[in-house]
Amino acid sequence: MRIQREEHGQVLVMVALSMTVLFGFLAFAVDVGLLFNHKRKLQNAVDAAATSAAIDYMFNNSQATATAAANSAITANQITNATVTVNYAPNITSSYHNGSEYVEVIATQPERTFFMGFFKHKLVNVSARAVAGMPGRGNACVIVLAPTGAGAMTLQGSFDVSADDCGVVVDSSDPAALQFTGGGGTLSAGYVAVVGGANGQSADSNPAPVTGSAPVINPFPNLTGPQPSTDCTAANTNSTTTIKSTTALKTANNITCFTGSNVTTSGTVTLPSGVLVFENGVTLGGTVNSGANGTTIDVYSGAFNVATGSSLNLTAPTTAPVTSPSASAVPAGIALMQPATNSTEIQVQFGASYGTFDGIIYAPSALLYLQDSGGDKSGGVTLTTDLIVNKLFDQTAALTIHSYTTAFGNSSPLTAVALVE
Repeated sequence: MRIQREEHGQVLVMVALSMTVLFGFLAFAVDVGLLFNHKRKLQNAVDAAATSAAIDYMFNNSQATATAAANSAITANQITNATVTVNYAPNITSSYHNGSEYVEVIATQPERTFFMGFFKHKLVNVSARAVAGMPGRGNACVIVLAPTGAGAMTLQGSFDVSADDCGVVVDSSDPAALQFTGGGGTLSAGYVAVVGGANGQSADSNPAPVTGSAPVINPFPNLTGPQPSTDCTAANTNSTTTIKSTTALKTANNITCFTGSNVTTSGTVTLPSGVLVFENGVTLGGTVNSGANGTTIDVYSGAFNVATGSSLNLTAPTTAPVTSPSASAVPAGIALMQPATNSTEIQVQFGASYGTFDGIIYAPSALLYLQDSGGDKSGGVTLTTDLIVNKLFDQTAALTIHSYTTAFGNSSPLTAVALVE
């Protein structure tokens, strides 16, 4: 009877049973840790594969060579037994990044386990996915960046906006982000995407706006351009307020600075090549031509205007015009920019002007205002541009846009590839 009541050794039995469970959890943790390590290595390989494929696809427009580039990147990352799938639009599983400029890579690799094998799980599939492409463009040539507010893009009266070979994106989440007022206008584009909603005569849009879309990021979030305090020196600073054909201008390091208030052009003027920094605004009048290697107009402060009846022949540099001493050099492809610190409205009367304008308009804090439906000359101004502005207001103006990135390809800074998923 005493032996039956004896309790010595019970703790040892409980410890032995507990150790079995603890060793089981430890074994499971080891296997899970190893699988996570394999997952990380596979994800790195897939990220490289998606980026390589997107770059190849951007330059060669060939799914075959892009797929080969993806597989080469997988192999270069020492992944040898994975099943790799490369998807292009419209087969990309993401609802946001399934445009023609994106590439999706999915890889699955069986990994051997140690302790889980005792439970009939000797092999476990590890998967990774990545999407790369050109998020700053997305084949959009009109990008309205304002994240909130009604009428971020406002089309009024008998407006006529045509962007048939590219898209229009409005980032505002407001229910009336895209505002149609009046009647008789036409918006024609490859697509019209709005994060918020469209209000008014949305039937004026062809195709109809797609609401609830994903926003497009600012492709140049850190671009400030040359800084007057460091980049404008005695060697390139001009105090003139009127630029004529006979005006001698000082230029250094492909930068020409103007300190005068509201500088104007008069007569027939060929601007210097490189970047022109207007510290207090500029109005283009008469006949204005870009320099031989292209010209970027940088409105550091003040307003940009085009005088009625002007003849514009503006072309952006196709190679980076400035390796600036300041933090932010100007990339190729930009014809007109206002840095984020300048929110002054840009008034462009293209209806009363004529000529050509080849280059990106970048004004992330400014409203681009288009007006004057009358007085067209020689078909008005032919715009080959990508508009990247804070807001857009078209008051009865006729605006035809051809995508600069589509037309000029590799010289556009919007061809940069990035991982987006």
